[in-house]
Amino acid sequence: MINEKQQELLKYLSNENRIVTSIELANALNISTRSIKNYISQLNTLFESKIIISSRNGYLLSNHSLIPSLLAQTNQQIPQSNEDRSFYIIKQLIFHSSTELHLFDLCESLCISYSTLKSLLTKMNTMYKTYNVKFTSNNDCLQIIGDEKDKRKLIRYVISEESGNRFTDITQIKHCFPDFDTDALYSIIKDVFKNHNYYLNDFALSNLLFHLVIMITRKYQGNPLRSNEYLLPTITEQEQNLLDDLYLSIEKKFDIHLNPYELAELSILFRANANYSLSTTKQEVTELIGTEILSLTNRYVQDINTMYMIDLSSEDFTIPFSLHIKGLLFRSRNQRFTNNPMADYIKLNSPIIFDMAIYISLDLMESYEVIINEDETAFIAMHIGAEIERQNKNKSKIPVILLCPDYHSLRTNLLNTLLLDFGNQINIVHSIQSEEALQSLKSEVSECRHYMIISTIPVTRIKSDTIVHISPFNLHEQYDLIQEAILKNQNNYKNQKLREHFDEFFESDLFVAKSSMKNKNQVLSLLCRRLEEKGYVDPAFEKQVYRREEAAATAFQNIAIPHSVQMDAIKTSIAVTISKTGIRWGKHTVYLVLLIAINKADKQTFRELYESLIALFNDQPTIQEVRNCQSFEDFKKMIYSRIDVYK
Repeated sequence: MINEKQQELLKYLSNENRIVTSIELANALNISTRSIKNYISQLNTLFESKIIISSRNGYLLSNHSLIPSLLAQTNQQIPQSNEDRSFYIIKQLIFHSSTELHLFDLCESLCISYSTLKSLLTKMNTMYKTYNVKFTSNNDCLQIIGDEKDKRKLIRYVISEESGNRFTDITQIKHCFPDFDTDALYSIIKDVFKNHNYYLNDFALSNLLFHLVIMITRKYQGNPLRSNEYLLPTITEQEQNLLDDLYLSIEKKFDIHLNPYELAELSILFRANANYSLSTTKQEVTELIGTEILSLTNRYVQDINTMYMIDLSSEDFTIPFSLHIKGLLFRSRNQRFTNNPMADYIKLNSPIIFDMAIYISLDLMESYEVIINEDETAFIAMHIGAEIERQNKNKSKIPVILLCPDYHSLRTNLLNTLLLDFGNQINIVHSIQSEEALQSLKSEVSECRHYMIISTIPVTRIKSDTIVHISPFNLHEQYDLIQEAILKNQNNYKNQKLREHFDEFFESDLFVAKSSMKNKNQVLSLLCRRLEEKGYVDPAFEKQVYRREEAAATAFQNIAIPHSVQMDAIKTSIAVTISKTGIRWGKHTVYLVLLIAINKADKQTFRELYESLIALFNDQPTIQEVRNCQSFEDFKKMIYSRIDVYK
């Protein structure tokens, strides 16, 4: 489906039997050259063959006979729900060159009335309040007000929700490569790393699986890797033994022979996915991939950051992506492309990420005068999407700095062992050898109270209760020490979040003390009505709460935490009822009821708060204190005091 500007672009090109520059097109359509590039790439994705040929000189229609059918296309599918409409508006405000949108244009695009749009904007200011942005209209022009970092957080949320975080999902890979024995390859990777006692987290395992599926599929299609020769990374004998085992297992199972280029690529993928980028120097990376490709990748990272507010600067992304670009240019020059079964899925479900990939593809085509088809563009999108997914998954882990001198690979082995034991709880973001190096990270640590420092040497210049001193030997005997430090850090972080966000989710108008109500229906009816009166939930909310109660009672011990089956609240809120004598809740008698209304945009923050609340109310002394609360201020003071006790 094409929009009005794309129709104008096609009409202009169809009237010109010559190459037209992007500047000429931009002036003719009164839009930016960046929009021209985006529109052309979007048009080219509608057909298997490119209808608009791009070069350094400009753009030219490849097939005039297709124009009538294209011009007959209607606009893209129109968003229907409040969430989808809000995503559309956010993307329009953040990604388009203009800083404001006309309300009547939005009404036309969304096929809604002016009053419906105004109501939606009011809800959006409530829905996205925790992102510290505000949607304002002046003279019927809409703007988004907020700091750059807050807008980045918001657009990251929108992208994550659109993509569904399924770029490295093994089930998705199996679905897209149905004729390939993905399970067998998955088992080989997992078993080899386990047998050699090397850590490979779920994301890295899926990422390595994805690359190997593509490599082996290309071998079957008669397209082996024949790129410029790679300089192999320096690896230890232990690492080489693992790689030899992996090579032989793959060759035996899939009846293929990996050539030297493919072996080199697999070595680099091993370094990129087995947490070795932490110890890889810039010089090593440059030697492995080459200055030209590495500079190109860094430029794309900067461009994506500027245009789409997404930070892809992690070495976990840049090293594998540089490797992919190097191979892509070789395949493009030789027209040896691989079918990508996920192309349509990504275009439909992750349009922003696919748009980033199109930008990179267009730039590569213009810079190197090659053709990059839609399948290869989708592979670029998968790299970007996988990195966004990795960052989202790591948000729930504790960032750790490992301080250990690297003597006879001591630091590398310690890092690996820590991740084998605690990899689902910690994310080692820096691996350093000296306290001087730690000093250079001091500002980064001070800005994030969630950090932990695990050190094998005395630390004298930084005073912090987040430092855990261990011996680099017999780590398994120190398991309890490290686990205790992790749990303390997690609890402190959740309690800190509860302090920071208490006033956002709790308020006096949603608090009922000294309640005389005796059953849950009375309580739910009152609290749901309070939430609806505040405009925080829709009328259907109460019905969804009862549906959840019918599925399974939400009471345990002496508290009840009812909630809707949906995360569709306009504002995340907690309505509270306290009863000194008790409320009958199924088979239980409860003294505290926390009715939760959740807006999906707050789900990560709220999950942390929810866990903190459960921990606080999970003992009898706290329940007794709750029963004695006479007011909202008493309740707030009681929670803060219990947080201090559990520090």
